[in-house]
Amino acid sequence: MTLTELSYYVRKYLPFAVLFFLIFMIFFYIVKIFFIYLKASRTQAVNINPVFGKIKRPQIKEVSASAGLNFILDTIEGQPITSTAAANVYFLPPQATRFGYREKIYLMAKTLGFNTEMVKHKLEGQEAIFSTNRQKLTIDITNFNFSYEYKFENDKQVFANTIIPSKTEIENKAIDFLKSIGRYPEELARGKTNVVYLHYNPLRNSLFVPSKPEEANVVEIDFYRPDIDQYPIVSPQYFNSQNFVIMVFRQTGFKILKAQIRFFERSEDQVGVYPVRTGQAVWEELKAGGGIIVSSSDSKDVIIKKMFMAYLDPDIYQDYLQPVYVFLGENNFVAFVPAIANEYFVE
Repeated sequence: MTLTELSYYVRKYLPFAVLFFLIFMIFFYIVKIFFIYLKASRTQAVNINPVFGKIKRPQIKEVSASAGLNFILDTIEGQPITSTAAANVYFLPPQATRFGYREKIYLMAKTLGFNTEMVKHKLEGQEAIFSTNRQKLTIDITNFNFSYEYKFENDKQVFANTIIPSKTEIENKAIDFLKSIGRYPEELARGKTNVVYLHYNPLRNSLFVPSKPEEANVVEIDFYRPDIDQYPIVSPQYFNSQNFVIMVFRQTGFKILKAQIRFFERSEDQVGVYPVRTGQAVWEELKAGGGIIVSSSDSKDVIIKKMFMAYLDPDIYQDYLQPVYVFLGENNFVAFVPAIANEYFVE
């Protein structure tokens, strides 16, 4: 075949080839769109196993409802998101008073500098309290959760010649302290930590976050559980954990100013699977006043910038560890809405 003949046949059949290709692509995308539509419209079965029956809603102290606020959604997605169709709910077994607790609490008090020959505990319900004019320690005798506070406002010398070590050293010293006091839960050991740099103002008798870490003279180390089922952990305070150590460092060592562990072990065997509400449903509940505000802003008009699902790690005992939807807004606004379907809650 000569070049002239080849050119002739190309010109003759090229329009038909182009037309065939276009028809093929049209049918290809019609079929593809059809299967996408079938997948989107198909009702997928959700496997649930609500073994605990109806459960209580998550409990948080000292919060307010979202009533009276106007919410505007301004997220990357542009609409409420649904994280999952179902989620695990974990049982938090209650603890009973342990045999030999007295030896344990006195060892904890001694580690924190109490003269246990002179200072004896007072038992109020399930809490053992050691107290002097300088420091106070409260211990739950069922699980050894504790809260400690050194009254540093009466000891300004504690802030003299402070230093700020490396982040690694800060974390290691805080961990060493929790190990020495005997309350460093294994799940917290596998979780995340966060170091917050603070400055103590003696004139105002307050701690605040300075503009630069170099201006700090106090550090706070927050401890968190590891992610659960690929979802993050949030605390009732959100910006800080209820499991923390606040300390000052000097060349000669460190001093614990405040420390607290409010941790409840979860059962790996007793797990329920409950349906999760859609993002649209919880968004409507937030707007209707059913949200739990843990950090408010001054404005009545709240612009929500982020929405996601997380597990709420409680700081007061409750039966279950369960998921919530988290709404983050401008001016440090934070609100939670329970994620489990309403019909599975005890009213």
